[in-house]
Amino acid sequence: MAKKPNLHAVATDGLVNVASGLGTSKAKRSHNMFNYAVLQNWQQLDAAYQTNWLARQIVDVPAEDMCREWRTIKCEDADTIRMEEDRLMLPSMIQEAISWARLYGGGGILMLTGQDLTKPLNVNRIRKGDLKRCIVFDRYDMSAMTLNTWNVLEPNFLLPEFYTITGGGQQIHWSHFARFNGARLPRRQMLQTQGWGDSELRKCLDDIMDMVASKDGIAELMQEANVDVIKRDGLSDELASDQDDAIINRYTLFSQMKSIVQMALLDGDETYDRKTLDLGGVAPVLETFMTWISGAADIPVTRLFGTSAKGLNATGEGDLTNYYNSIRSKQLVQVDPGLRYLDEVMVRSALGYWPSEFNYVWNPLTQPNEVQIAQAAYQRAQTDMLYLQEGVIRPSQIQRNLQSAEQYQFEDEDIEAQAESESELVERPTDTETDPVTGMDALPFYEAYTKLTEQGMSHDEVMQQLAP
Repeated sequence: MAKKPNLHAVATDGLVNVASGLGTSKAKRSHNMFNYAVLQNWQQLDAAYQTNWLARQIVDVPAEDMCREWRTIKCEDADTIRMEEDRLMLPSMIQEAISWARLYGGGGILMLTGQDLTKPLNVNRIRKGDLKRCIVFDRYDMSAMTLNTWNVLEPNFLLPEFYTITGGGQQIHWSHFARFNGARLPRRQMLQTQGWGDSELRKCLDDIMDMVASKDGIAELMQEANVDVIKRDGLSDELASDQDDAIINRYTLFSQMKSIVQMALLDGDETYDRKTLDLGGVAPVLETFMTWISGAADIPVTRLFGTSAKGLNATGEGDLTNYYNSIRSKQLVQVDPGLRYLDEVMVRSALGYWPSEFNYVWNPLTQPNEVQIAQAAYQRAQTDMLYLQEGVIRPSQIQRNLQSAEQYQFEDEDIEAQAESESELVERPTDTETDPVTGMDALPFYEAYTKLTEQGMSHDEVMQQLAP
């Protein structure tokens, strides 16, 4: 007697039903599996980016948003560094490099400093004005040579030692490039991509093609949305007697007259009708595809397609907030590493040295209006007044805060003078000790002192009045 197969051995989860085949080899979904995709089909990516506006939006919109508000440099010589950024057109170059990274999986900016390109770049030798220009390349313009897969201690681990530019033969050391990667890949697949990331567009191609096919199908249906139907007695006999040309000419004339004079001329044995195609279920299908593509691209429908939010009281602000949070994360993960490496050269070229306090922050992607700015300032003022009344902070600290926020112009000398005068003021006591000058208990003295100073009296005047 043949042994029955163990159907329970192929179960992929905890639920098995032998009768229905759920969780066994009889279940259709048990044979589903993911396969590796082709990571370097740049021709398909080129064609999609060139011919399809949706593919271009998926690539360019996040890159534009990452660089739209740019950054604020935190440094004493920030103005000089910003002038160097303007000279090099750095924001536009970073945006272009990010676009190629999203399209192909990587992009690089070649820094021309006058140093030998075949040797490692020495940032400590960069002097003022050494960075002559920058050139943006995509990953397929940069042919890798001798990928470092063995020495994890080197800074170019999983990176080539040299690149050659397509169409040229000069070897360029990897340190002369500021690299920008695409989507994250496992290390095993990074060996296939020569250390680059994955294309952000590649994972959306199937959905884009489905969307385009659906749109084209709907366009074809629109051509047949209204069809004229004419019933003619004896039509079959006429066709059998080789009167095809006469029938065609007859209804060609009918169509021309209906188009010119909007009149249908019929014979007595002919009847006219119009069939209208119901397209009521088309819009939900397109909206489903739009939502699916939006999820694949990690871009809200309102931003990707430029449509307004659907639903009662829907503004789309929540979707945009989540999207901007995603953009901020991409700035930190995909832009900052390459940009900070480029800053090592650009800042030295702008100043002639590296400032120890150099840093920057990305500007907010949304700018508040005047009402929101006024409300925020009012809330901060109320908070400062509460802290001031409780003795947590002093007026000089509030002045420094307003100065750093660039809301008011305070001179440093005035703030220092205010701070010195505050140091002479009486602080709130923590016990009931006796004041050595006035002989009063500490707490009643503090309360009297505070009341008189609030009335506008100076420190010396108060002490003179409270003296025994």
